Amino acid sequence: MKKGLQLISLSVLAAIALAAMPASGPRYIDPQIVLEDVFKSIDNAKTLTYQMTYSERLATDQLHTDSNFVKIQQAPRKIYVKMSDGTEVLWVDNFNKNRAYVHPAQFPYTTMSLDPDGSLMRKDQHHSVAATGYSYFEDVLKHTKNSFGNEYASHFLFMGEVNFKGISCYNLQVIVPDFKYVPYKVLPNETVLTIAKKLGLSEYMIMAHNKIPSFTSVTPGQTIMVPNTYAKQMTLYIDKTTTLPVFIKVEDEKGLFEEYTFRHITVNPVLTDEEFTRKNKEYHF
Repeated sequence: MKKGLQLISLSVLAAIALAAMPASGPRYIDPQIVLEDVFKSIDNAKTLTYQMTYSERLATDQLHTDSNFVKIQQAPRKIYVKMSDGTEVLWVDNFNKNRAYVHPAQFPYTTMSLDPDGSLMRKDQHHSVAATGYSYFEDVLKHTKNSFGNEYASHFLFMGEVNFKGISCYNLQVIVPDFKYVPYKVLPNETVLTIAKKLGLSEYMIMAHNKIPSFTSVTPGQTIMVPNTYAKQMTLYIDKTTTLPVFIKVEDEKGLFEEYTFRHITVNPVLTDEEFTRKNKEYHF
């Protein structure tokens, strides 16, 4: 009975969205078409620059809000991030033993070489610098869609159009009323990071829910609780022109878990090799 009511609720949401659409009809109704264009645009963005503002709920249930400026090259993967306080981060795949260069904007003002998933870099951060950009959420959406199989249309809903900060956007919602935590037995050589990647989940959510002190603090045979999907609800506003997300909101059973706003997005700018090295004169590494 409960599942039936949940499906009815989702149908009502879809009906409301359709009723709000113009009589001429939108370009999209099937969320599958929306997703295909989003994935195509993400894959075609070989380089990107953007500014991002974000809010992430910490293990203490407090919200951590900050902003940064990002440069990305997809292949080989190279990332430069400048935080709002001036801290700079440079990470290049398969370089410097996959450690990131970090130049803090405060004492001791000395460039450090740090593990992207270590306690220093992941403190109060939901995601690793290596996961910066759209590819992470592309993988999450693909995994979530595949996990629902033929029932994906009951969870992925196209909710019409919305104006977000002056940008005309498509509104895509992913709704999972039966979001819950289920037991998972840790296998040999697994960490919270590998478990999350395998299941398409948030490693930070797993760590916080289980009160695990670090991403490696699990042992084979240990039973932990993991969510049955990435989120209870996801809201994505997708720029109609670029079909790239400009807003991503993730909610769990407590409410807001994480939220990201992308501004001043430039797709496929020319980024030289020097822009991803410590030799760049504009950087402080």
